[in-house]
Amino acid sequence: MTRIQTYKQRLRHGAVVLLAASLAAAGCAYAQWAKPATAQAAEQRPQPYNPGADANKDLATAQARARAAKKGVMVIFGANWCPDCIVLHRLLDEPETRAYVRAHFEIVSVDLGRFNKNTDLAQRLGVNLDKGIPAAAFLAANGSSIGNTNQGELEASRNYHSDMILRFLREVAEHRKITRPQ
Repeated sequence: MTRIQTYKQRLRHGAVVLLAASLAAAGCAYAQWAKPATAQAAEQRPQPYNPGADANKDLATAQARARAAKKGVMVIFGANWCPDCIVLHRLLDEPETRAYVRAHFEIVSVDLGRFNKNTDLAQRLGVNLDKGIPAAAFLAANGSSIGNTNQGELEASRNYHSDMILRFLREVAEHRKITRPQ
């Protein structure tokens, strides 16, 4: 092998090593950039559905508080893997919406898992999950049914804004009507 051929091989080898090192560095930089943002978001926004919760007990507690405060109960059926469910909870947590919710409702978040948990409670409350989640049942302070989102009214929560959810909740609380958020 001539000196020129050896030199060309070393040059190619060096270029490959440099390229590999550059890609590895870029991957590490991306991981450092993306991971803290994801971890920070998770810390800031706890998951709204507690997989270990006793939904029947939580509902009974909320109904007792609602009866005492003369408020309604909003029972939200969803799951932590569901983007629309997460968005709905974020919208309910916006300042103006949160103030209205606290004044008019007790909220119960019911984890459905992968549709293998608490479906009996949904059925008992008359909630049809066939149109998607999140889905909700609304109860009056005395425990009677106001209505349910059986037509998928909340399923597209990712397309809603907090003012739309606020108007929706006002219709439920003030007029006992279930409408699609607008």
